[in-house]
Amino acid sequence: MDRGQRSSHMSVAIEALPWQDHELGSMHIRKLIGGEQAEPVKAYQESYQIADGFTLVREQMQTATPIVYPEMNSDGYVGVCFVFADVNKTDKQIAFPHLYHEQMNVTNGYHYPEQKHDALNKPSYYTSLKFRPEYLLALHKQQPLPSWLLHLVDGSCKQVVTQIQVPTSLRELGWQICRMPRSETLSDCMRMQAKALSWLAMLLEIPEQMNRSHYQQQDVMIAKKIQQAINIIQNEFHTELTITSLASRVALNECYLKKGFKNETGLGIHEYLTEYRLEQSCQLLRCRPDLSIKSVASMCGYQPSYFSQVFKSRFVISPNDFRKQ
Repeated sequence: MDRGQRSSHMSVAIEALPWQDHELGSMHIRKLIGGEQAEPVKAYQESYQIADGFTLVREQMQTATPIVYPEMNSDGYVGVCFVFADVNKTDKQIAFPHLYHEQMNVTNGYHYPEQKHDALNKPSYYTSLKFRPEYLLALHKQQPLPSWLLHLVDGSCKQVVTQIQVPTSLRELGWQICRMPRSETLSDCMRMQAKALSWLAMLLEIPEQMNRSHYQQQDVMIAKKIQQAINIIQNEFHTELTITSLASRVALNECYLKKGFKNETGLGIHEYLTEYRLEQSCQLLRCRPDLSIKSVASMCGYQPSYFSQVFKSRFVISPNDFRKQ
């Protein structure tokens, strides 16, 4: 639900909910005080430490109240997850609509310019395998990891959020984990740990070629979004444009936008915007002698004093002297 959209209940931060925590073996359980009768939010979460740096998480949530999530939620972990929710959901009912796919999500954390809301008054289920980077690197020495999994720990992107194609059996395993009864005994924990190890084993067996076509399609999609960003800059260079706003408008995370933009244009986004603004200012200075320097600056998105500074830094001449040439 959007921040400006009204709800019958006030929004609440996810960490402000009345969570009750306890341990059972290697499992950490969180549930809302009041259990299933807690209204208007019902939530239950279990996390299992399978090994040092390897954790399984599963969660069930049902809420009529907008839930506010923090801007960053990775805890230094990277991982994979499945999200299951009502097929009739809309983007405004869930916090991260792009994660609700038939494919498995791969991410090193969620980073957004604004807090997001989740208000879906039907059950949604989430399960993930979370890894410390050092755990995956140690695993890689024993058995080569798929490139898409190793990419999570190479540090090339601030944020990775993508989906990969997986066998139906793997998605079915994720659903089984979500729907297993709540753990109450040590044997329940052991069964859940076995599921987590099965999931990891299946990940290691996903062939590289299965996702080759997916990545090719993703490259085409990213290229289209980069062109959209270029078009926005060229059409709206006179307005205040930021990387955050561009990323939001073309629906691409900032890391992919910056990397793709540099690959496509050879310039960073700020560099490209500056060059384009100065290019347009030169045309106006040449072709519109009726316009004052102040007007040219404003039409190109600059304050007059800063425009002169940027222009002279780029061309080693003032806008006024440039016009006189």
